[in-house]
Amino acid sequence: MDNTIPLPPHPKTYVIKLDQLQYAFYKKSRLEIHSPAGEAITVLCKPWPVITDEDAIYQLYCQTHLLEVLFYEVNERVKLPPWAINSMARVIDRIDMHLRTQLSM
Repeated sequence: MDNTIPLPPHPKTYVIKLDQLQYAFYKKSRLEIHSPAGEAITVLCKPWPVITDEDAIYQLYCQTHLLEVLFYEVNERVKLPPWAINSMARVIDRIDMHLRTQLSM
């Protein structure tokens, strides 16, 4: 298969071990990883219970940042197979539907 691009090697795994005080803080908090430019890359935390509308809105905000980073990473390195493109198109259609609903409110 001459038209394939080899996948990049997996990145190294780094382990951060927390002491008891750090772990207690982590359980009550969230950890955000940002790029040097200040762009949110990912958020590490246990799933937040959606208690209020503001909780749900903030979760949506965080997930959209993560999705944007993933799109950027994939588009820069990989040619997507048709099934992945179809899956993304379905998600984008659903997002479009939700946005139209929000704009009409």
